[in-house]
Amino acid sequence: LLLLWVSALVPSVGCRALCEQVRWCPYCPPECRLSSESTPEQVIAHLNANAERVSSWRSTSASIRARAEGGLPVTLSANIAVARPRQFRLRATLLGSNEVDLGSNAERFWFWIRRSEQPYVITVGHNDLERVRKQLSLPFEPDWLIEALGVSPLAEGEWSVASSRPGQHRLTLVAERRSPRGELVRRRLVVDTCLGVVIEQSLYNEAGRQIAVAKLSDHRADAETGIVVPRRIELKWPEAELSLLIRLKEVEINPSPIPASTWEVPRGLGSGAIDLVTRQPLR
Repeated sequence: LLLLWVSALVPSVGCRALCEQVRWCPYCPPECRLSSESTPEQVIAHLNANAERVSSWRSTSASIRARAEGGLPVTLSANIAVARPRQFRLRATLLGSNEVDLGSNAERFWFWIRRSEQPYVITVGHNDLERVRKQLSLPFEPDWLIEALGVSPLAEGEWSVASSRPGQHRLTLVAERRSPRGELVRRRLVVDTCLGVVIEQSLYNEAGRQIAVAKLSDHRADAETGIVVPRRIELKWPEAELSLLIRLKEVEINPSPIPASTWEVPRGLGSGAIDLVTRQPLR
């Protein structure tokens, strides 16, 4: 009734103008940030204009819904920090008890899940990843994850169009890269070309099997900087039968400083940290 009353008062006002006055109106189409005719180069330039302004972000008020295959979902409290070029840390707790720790620094990455059968903090040097990939299904791809979380710009000229649906505001881009051991890694990127944001990133091995996927939604612009960051992040690692649904309540953009200890391999979790290549405790 209120909407009809407002419409009667301003009969010449279009839908979009009316929506701006009646903010709760559910019928307002979003203001598109990109043209439906934008080229892949223009789309990537738009995405990079946002990513290049983000050197790091942090959330100390995140929640995570974690689920392993066959298990019940568990909701955890979490702290997350990410920074260029390879710094990442996700620490999750349940009732004050450590449950999940994933991280990466310039030299190596690690992962630990308390409910896993593996009691150690598993750590691998970035340069050793290909040596152990076939030995164990690793539920962590640090470079891909940091790119998916928006602090790593996309390389121009590396991406090609896999599919384009202008009517649905969807553009799918793919890129291939050879690992140090010569194995092909394929990346897939789905962009909402109206909002100008990435809504999905996935990673595949040479056999075409999906290694990991990130679905991104609830994108919001920071009030101070205008930088856009997704507040809902769904991560899945099919081979590890693990999924994480992350919700970010508050996000600090380019916080300074993030303590150096944030990027250190944890030594006091489970049975301690062990290097997967040497099978020895991390020194």
